[in-house]
Amino acid sequence: MADLEQIRTKITELDQSLLNLLTERRQLSVEVAKSKIENPKAIRDQEREQLLLVKLINKGRELGLDAHYVTQLYHTIIEDSVLSQQAFLQGITNPDIHAQAVRVAFLGNKGSYSNIATHQYFSRYKKQIVEFGCSGFQDIVDTVESGQADYGMLPIENTSSGSINEVYDVMQHTSLSIVGELSIAIDHCILAHPAANLEQITTLYAHPQPYAQCNLYLRTLASTRVDFVDSSSKAMEVVASGDDLTVGAIGSKVGGEMYGLQALKTDIANQQQNYTRFIVVSRKPVEVAEQVPARTTFIMSTAQHAGSLVEALLVLREHDINMSKLESRPVQGNPWEEMFYVDVSANVKSAQMQSALAELTRLTRYIKVLGCYPSENVDPTLIPLEALANKRDQNKVAPSLISTIQSDGALSSRSHKSTSTIVRVGDVKIGDGGFVTFAGPSAVESEQQIINCAGATKESGAAVLAAGCFKPRSSPYSFQGLGEEGLNYLNAAGKKYKLPTMTEVSAVDQVVTLAAKADILHVRSRHMKNFNLLKELGKSTRPILLERNNMASIDEWLHAADYILAQGNQQVILCEAGVRTLEGKNKVTLDLGAISLLRERTHLPIVVNPGEAVEDLSSVAPMAKAAKLLGADGIVLCAHPSPSDASVDADKSLDFSQLQQLMAELY
Repeated sequence: MADLEQIRTKITELDQSLLNLLTERRQLSVEVAKSKIENPKAIRDQEREQLLLVKLINKGRELGLDAHYVTQLYHTIIEDSVLSQQAFLQGITNPDIHAQAVRVAFLGNKGSYSNIATHQYFSRYKKQIVEFGCSGFQDIVDTVESGQADYGMLPIENTSSGSINEVYDVMQHTSLSIVGELSIAIDHCILAHPAANLEQITTLYAHPQPYAQCNLYLRTLASTRVDFVDSSSKAMEVVASGDDLTVGAIGSKVGGEMYGLQALKTDIANQQQNYTRFIVVSRKPVEVAEQVPARTTFIMSTAQHAGSLVEALLVLREHDINMSKLESRPVQGNPWEEMFYVDVSANVKSAQMQSALAELTRLTRYIKVLGCYPSENVDPTLIPLEALANKRDQNKVAPSLISTIQSDGALSSRSHKSTSTIVRVGDVKIGDGGFVTFAGPSAVESEQQIINCAGATKESGAAVLAAGCFKPRSSPYSFQGLGEEGLNYLNAAGKKYKLPTMTEVSAVDQVVTLAAKADILHVRSRHMKNFNLLKELGKSTRPILLERNNMASIDEWLHAADYILAQGNQQVILCEAGVRTLEGKNKVTLDLGAISLLRERTHLPIVVNPGEAVEDLSSVAPMAKAAKLLGADGIVLCAHPSPSDASVDADKSLDFSQLQQLMAELY
């Protein structure tokens, strides 16, 4: 047997080989881009990417590599390939940007989020950076306009705190053009002296934007004062300049390490997926190569009469131009007048965009293009569920013809909305004609258990990881779930395997907590008539899976859905889980006939949970297949690494091999 040093040497050699192969692949990507100069084609061929990824997944399985591992590697490589090709084509299209060194103005100094974004963006273009740290957004713009810097890096919006209004206001009056964009993950931490602990901190230094993105957590620190500074790097500088153990800063872990600070608390942002989008500005606009996906940003002011904004936006629709953002800001000096900022997915040089702009000049009081630039968003290649299940495609059943329409106009009815609702959770679509599987244990029992379940769920081809965290039971001596601890485990497992998560909600006071970290909230059948809970869920922005009470008629079930819809949340998924009968030990039978009836009466997606209404596990597969053939939009399955050891619903839980087999049969 080889000793440890020999093994490590072999690993190092393999790592070097991998780097050489990745370098060679990147060079080949650039060669592909060169071939598209004379014969312009889109950079991405997603159909080819999908076919290749399926082959790689199958080959990886033969070699003992799971689908998630292969997929993550592939996505990273494809993103690098796309961005490398974009950078090459942009260099050809804009030959004057070939300078080896660029001067960039950004907010703060080393370690600030803007500094990190600057290095990440310009590394794609293999540029050396001369840094200009600035104290404010206007200072950045002034530095570029004066010629001291070639580019400016400006944060424009954040997924937690929303648009950064000061930047929008600055852009209203500048002559600079937007020439690029970048989105980076923002992981806010509380940083302090290495010898400090969280309980000692009485003063936090922060920039207003990170503070706004973390204010929910910061409210829990009642005895801690927050002092604002002009950048996150300034906050870290203040803390690092002395030995005071009572002061801390809000910043990134990477930035903190640059100043010798330790992270006392991580993941403090209001939203778990916290991203900031930056724009890159320059004195001269760029031209976007025909092969490169482009985004155009323009501002406009419309006439002050009813419907003027709608008329302008209809121009985009008529030209088949997708609008990705609409923001309004007051026109300075003109009370009650608004300037609208619009982002669209189009190249300003394209015929359709030129035509749209020409028409908009006739409808608006003011219009100006702020820039056309390469879109940096590289969406992951989507994998067909049947490919993950490693099984042939099955014929999909056409949706039922709608022959009977309700006349009462209820929000859940076809008379209210004739088209079928599609509920989107990340890349997963429920109700679009596909068949989505929700799978996972009845309850989160430990961190390792839910991670194992997430891996098995992803490998099987299921699209959503489902598990209970709060488990109200009839006996006070039964396992009640891990509560918020379990929710954190579920959230982390979903992130690890890139799976949306679903968990049960049983009380009004759980809604906000669960919605903060789970993607779908599941109302079990026993809570279907908890109308206060339904109303509260109607105020949530999370999709709701509403399970039918086994004593409820279809009318009562739809009325329960209406309670949610009436409060504003239109993302309701119906779940058939059985009705009360006189048959079997459970006295509950799956009502598969409800699927076709619901298709006629409601626009909401319909899924089936067979585990709640079968005598034994051998009946789950036939019921699942029947649900798919009858046109259900998906299925909920209970799976556990060791069902006999499950704390909850042991008799209803499939083991991982049974889950894999059933998924192969379904897809």
